[in-house]
Amino acid sequence: MHALPLLATPLIALATAASAACVARGDAARIHLVELYTSEGCSSCPPAERWLSTLRDKPGYAGLEFHVDYWDSAEWRDPYSDARHTARQKAEAKFALQGRIYTPQVFVDGRAWKNWPKAPPPQAPDAGDVTLSMELEAGDTLEATLEATAAHAQEDYRMYVALTEDGLANTITGGENRGATLAHDGVVRALAGPFALGRTGVRLETPAGLRREHANAVAFVQDERRGDVVQVVRVRLRDCAGAPTP
Repeated sequence: MHALPLLATPLIALATAASAACVARGDAARIHLVELYTSEGCSSCPPAERWLSTLRDKPGYAGLEFHVDYWDSAEWRDPYSDARHTARQKAEAKFALQGRIYTPQVFVDGRAWKNWPKAPPPQAPDAGDVTLSMELEAGDTLEATLEATAAHAQEDYRMYVALTEDGLANTITGGENRGATLAHDGVVRALAGPFALGRTGVRLETPAGLRREHANAVAFVQDERRGDVVQVVRVRLRDCAGAPTP
């Protein structure tokens, strides 16, 4: 996988924050990571985004809505798009789709879900003995401590952490969706990684205008050789006592 240090800076040591820490731990009873690659410039994408929104409050799922940049044009530039999202999509697609990318495109636990949602989702990879924990300090910046262990194939496993935001909406003034108002949940606003297993501190710089009460931190462990996502944890920032909101 490619490193995608979007708005993130690794920390050697984390300072103590005034607000309370939120902690999530994943083991054999893991949740599943659903990645949607999409764009506000794509007319076939809004139904997929509405579908992803149905997973927002379902236990057992963490959704990441990656907005790619190859639909951007002079008529409409998706404000959430980033070339690094496109790079991740290409890296994901090489494992099962010979590198073929398109929108909307869905991956579950790092495996391509073809003909979704009519076809059944791909079989989830075995989490085995992979453990992952995330401790989050929600102060002026988001400071996360990630810790993961795995008894097997540790050299191929890497940790990532994403900052997402729900409840976003834009009225589109150009391109294929001109005149539509599009709503989004799980939009990736920052992504950091890959980090080797062990214990790592990460500071996520929050984008301007981020509403903390609608934000989530999602950490996961991915097998870089096979593409499988083998462990996932999530923290809702609104559940962090004392977390400030803009």
